[in-house]
Amino acid sequence: MSDGRELSLPSELVEVLIASAGELADGHAVTVLASEVQLTPAEVAELLGFSRAFVVRLLDSGDIPSEHLPESRHRVVRLADVLAFQARRDRHGKGRRQIAEAVDTSELPY
Repeated sequence: MSDGRELSLPSELVEVLIASAGELADGHAVTVLASEVQLTPAEVAELLGFSRAFVVRLLDSGDIPSEHLPESRHRVVRLADVLAFQARRDRHGKGRRQIAEAVDTSELPY
């Protein structure tokens, strides 16, 4: 603190600050949102870099959970669910890359 006192921060907050500092140092913008924030399908599409139509298919298939607003055909998606989808997608992509690298480095006859 400015008066010389030490302030103890929760480890989760320290992780957010370190990650944010890294992104800012790389020239990226940083936005901090609560995981319970609700997004529209268009906002989800922008966040993930997908088309809105593709996001709607993901919502329809249940790959990303969503809820209809009361007495409306409009849907909302929790940020936490979008982040969970993104993490699953990243893990699957990493696994596919590892398999492809293993095949490339192997001496298989095909």
